[in-house]
Amino acid sequence: MNQDELLWKLEGLHTVESAQKILGFTRQSAINLLSKLKKKGYVLVMYGRNKPRLYKITQTKQRPRNQGMFDILNKYSPNFQLMPWYDHQVHGHYDPEEALVDAIETGSSRAILASLHLFNHITSWPKLYRLAKERQCWQKVGALYDVAKMHFRVKRMLKQYYHPNFKSWKQLTQLKNRNNFPSIQEKWRILIPFNDKDILTIK
Repeated sequence: MNQDELLWKLEGLHTVESAQKILGFTRQSAINLLSKLKKKGYVLVMYGRNKPRLYKITQTKQRPRNQGMFDILNKYSPNFQLMPWYDHQVHGHYDPEEALVDAIETGSSRAILASLHLFNHITSWPKLYRLAKERQCWQKVGALYDVAKMHFRVKRMLKQYYHPNFKSWKQLTQLKNRNNFPSIQEKWRILIPFNDKDILTIK
């Protein structure tokens, strides 16, 4: 079987075991092949603590790129890995402040849930405030910060940015539930789509 045929058979997301089954190889032979294809640029490896390593295999070479939103979210939320549903391209330096704002803007409850871990990795509150104000989502950042500090270590928000005095209601996703963290919802006028039980899944 030549390389083109191998890539055609394997294109997609795989574990070592699934690649081994498709090809009929021994485990070690499958590992050796994946390593070889990775060196050639056809395989991207995704890591997750306590979860099997995943290999994203394509028929065309994957260009080296900077870490994007999904990479940052998965890095800081190792027990709750996201499978990218689009190729999030970034240029230059990209940090948790930018990933947090981008996660909020997806409108995805899973991405926003994973973003709660980012509050312990904020290094510049002025930068986060500026980015969120530019994209009109500081109200959402504030609500998520209050939820995050109930469950995780967080970098304390600077007092000058903590001002929950919004009048109009907004929602993080399409889900509307006023029973989740009602005091935080009322304070920030934000509808929060997840509850304590959901947060346990990302700890």
